[in-house]
Amino acid sequence: MVREELSMRNPLNKRLPRELKHDFGKYLVIFLFMVMMISLVSGFLVADNSVKHSYDEGFEKYNLEDGHFALDKEPDGSLIKDIENKTDSKLYDLRYFEEDEADSGDTIRVYKDRTEVNLECVMEGEMPAADNEIALDRMYAQNAKIKIGDTIKLAGKELKVTGFVAVPDYSCLFENNSDMMFDATNFSIAVMTDKGFENVSSNHVKYNYAWKYNKEVTGDKAEKEASEDFLENLGDIIKEYDTKLIMSGNTDIISVSDYLPRYTNKAINFTGDDMGSDKATIMLFDYIVVVVIAFVFAVTTSNTISQEAGVIGTLRASGYKRSEIVRHYMVLPVVVTLVAAVVGNILGYTLLEKFFVNVYYNSYSLCTYTTLLNAEAFVDTTVVPIIIIFVVNLIVLEKKLRLSPLKFLRHELTNRKRKKLIKLSHKLPFMTRFRLRIMFQNIPNYLTLFLGILIAGALVVFSIMFEPLIDDYADVVKKSQICDYQYVLKSQAETDVSGAEKYCVTSLDTTDEKYMTDDIMIYGIQDNSRYVDVDIKDDEILVSNGVMVKYGLKKGDTFKLKDPYSDEEYEFTIAGSYKYDAALAVFMTRKNFIDTFDKADDYFTGYFTDKKLTDIDDKYVASIVTYEDLIKVSNQMKVSMGEMMYILKYFGIIMFVLLMYLLSKQIIEKNAQSISMTKILGFKNGEIGGLYIVATSIMVVISLVVSVPIVNALLKWAFSSYLYTSMTGYIPYMVRRSCFVEMVILGIVCYAVVAVLQLVKISKIPKTDALKNVE
Repeated sequence: MVREELSMRNPLNKRLPRELKHDFGKYLVIFLFMVMMISLVSGFLVADNSVKHSYDEGFEKYNLEDGHFALDKEPDGSLIKDIENKTDSKLYDLRYFEEDEADSGDTIRVYKDRTEVNLECVMEGEMPAADNEIALDRMYAQNAKIKIGDTIKLAGKELKVTGFVAVPDYSCLFENNSDMMFDATNFSIAVMTDKGFENVSSNHVKYNYAWKYNKEVTGDKAEKEASEDFLENLGDIIKEYDTKLIMSGNTDIISVSDYLPRYTNKAINFTGDDMGSDKATIMLFDYIVVVVIAFVFAVTTSNTISQEAGVIGTLRASGYKRSEIVRHYMVLPVVVTLVAAVVGNILGYTLLEKFFVNVYYNSYSLCTYTTLLNAEAFVDTTVVPIIIIFVVNLIVLEKKLRLSPLKFLRHELTNRKRKKLIKLSHKLPFMTRFRLRIMFQNIPNYLTLFLGILIAGALVVFSIMFEPLIDDYADVVKKSQICDYQYVLKSQAETDVSGAEKYCVTSLDTTDEKYMTDDIMIYGIQDNSRYVDVDIKDDEILVSNGVMVKYGLKKGDTFKLKDPYSDEEYEFTIAGSYKYDAALAVFMTRKNFIDTFDKADDYFTGYFTDKKLTDIDDKYVASIVTYEDLIKVSNQMKVSMGEMMYILKYFGIIMFVLLMYLLSKQIIEKNAQSISMTKILGFKNGEIGGLYIVATSIMVVISLVVSVPIVNALLKWAFSSYLYTSMTGYIPYMVRRSCFVEMVILGIVCYAVVAVLQLVKISKIPKTDALKNVE
């Protein structure tokens, strides 16, 4: 009867507000930790899903091309019709010209206003209406700090900027498909009226045509097969057309200068692929942090039971069931998690969602988007953490509460025999032995602290390593640069400039499905080259050090590559590596190149030179590769990754503070009775702090120092096993020692703040605690 009345009134519920007040610091830290994690992950997933949906929807909404090709001369209407008929497709004239902007030197690729395919999305302002008006890519304009109404100068003409646009075939601003990295700081696409386009006189018009298949083609395999058929038919048509010209006495034949199906177009696909890799990264981060939080909950719950052992023993002896006590101690952790989930999701759908959308829009030239609800984000950030925390706490409570009421009353919280104390030499000073005892008694807390420091440290180093890495990368590129000017020609042209050296170059695609497809530059080097200091035999190749590292290759391995425009595959046996950090490349003799790719004996594609070739007409020059081109990858990473790195750094710092506070607080509370006793013995608060806080400080410093090589190994593994498989191109893993020094200093500073708070807590422990729970 008494038991039923107790059950009806449930006096345990009255303890909840007191427990919350007593452990407010602990629950506040856990709440903040959960809010940060959930808002960060939820905001990212909502932004990622919304922007990805807009990106995928844009393929149809803006009538995206199935591919494009370019001809070196303007074709007549009959050739276009013939191509359309024999390839069962519709062609669209998307000719463009490229000019360097007079003041900045940036390359602007100008199209006529698109009305049928690859339609523009006006992001700000309006489309050009007059002949002297132009609309620029939004992201380029943002990076170049160009505003609507400003004027730019192309080919001697001043053009007024009327708007900013995004186009689906340049969601990522790759100037060339062979570029290691897109470049939104020195390259932009633009649109003008038809008449405005014609009025700007340019020698760099490229006769570019987009195609759309008349029948729907879906799936990578089907797209590849359709593209191969299209290319074969295109080649046959051009060959037949040129034969007729030659037979009529006209030697001005036409040829294909570029061919790029949509499924291999980086400017289109890189954005979608990168979004997928970003999501995988953030989800890995999500689950790691959730596990850490669950581990923290397990330790704090275990400590709570230790502190309240007498209360639990009394309740059990009074007739309360184990299940009732389990439910009681589950309430606050689950409620705190639920409230944190609600607050975190609200922040995720508002502030953090906008932040991550801005991160994407600072990296990619995306069209407009609409925020979408994301059930997956709710499951991953709310349901999964609650389940994990519920299960972890349930397991800990069930295991701990199996003990008899008498054991709780006696504070004997284990069925195992007590371990013998580690004998400490009496030669050690008393204070030293005391601190060592504190360390041995709190090993689980210190292990959790070490794990937290390890993860927080990895986040901090990862966030601060990129800026110096990018600067260091620029330096190593400069040191391994082949020459000051690497000319790539449209057609062979001779020069009288001294020191200019002929070379051959083409590009092949990688075949390893574990990695994103990379363009590998294949260089044919002249014997005794003054620019590439290698000794290569005619039947062997060297690969750049980046190829070796990224693909995990070694001397004697076979490197398989394929022609992106045909089914032709090549297998090369690696004879060694060559220090060249600017690109992923293969080096062979020019003779080997000519034999491998079946070229004429006098074939070459460009010049290596340290001087400008002033005697070659611009119409023969496809591109000039300089140092600035080689470090595009580093410049763009600075722009696109800056904000993300800052948020990871701050999250790592906050993680340092919260974990250190929470776990050092547990240590103080676990030893409250001992601290109270030392006060009775006459120790002052500062002296007690010298025992307990110094002991934890030593463990913090040891954890920080020990975590340095582990963090380095983890990040190196992440580069080779994850980052390299999720990106095109290569950037070496280089971390300055200063990054690890900064991590250690940040950790120590964070703990110094926590130590002050713990000194305050020690001062508030009353002497009467020493009289409680005395066996």
